[in-house]
Amino acid sequence: MQSTFLFEMGKRLARIRKDSGLNQIPFAEALDISQSAYTTYERGQREMPARLLRILHDKFNVNPTWMITGEGSPYNAEQSDLQLAVVACVDRFLLRDGSQVSDEKRTRLVQYLVEFAEEHGEFTEEIAEKYLRSAV
Repeated sequence: MQSTFLFEMGKRLARIRKDSGLNQIPFAEALDISQSAYTTYERGQREMPARLLRILHDKFNVNPTWMITGEGSPYNAEQSDLQLAVVACVDRFLLRDGSQVSDEKRTRLVQYLVEFAEEHGEFTEEIAEKYLRSAV
């Protein structure tokens, strides 16, 4: 019999994956686990190890409390605001430029710019434009 707790955690994991714009295989790769292991977590057939919760937090800004309990916000607020700003900037650039990119490439562009902003302590449209012009 499947645990309600594990089933609900699996649903939350699926939400994070869908929010990231990734399919199961690239999402599992980002988490450094096999696709088959990932599937067991998303289906609620197996409990996620603490290591996986840590990776979700580090790579996708997931609030571990929300992941476990479903309470609070799925994402940590400060990081979430940066990510939303970067997503909006990337989408504006792609629309203005008329560029067609895959969901995976769009996700990689966003991830790169978020990581850049975190490392350098700033994010501006000008920085994003320079990078996006060379990457698209």
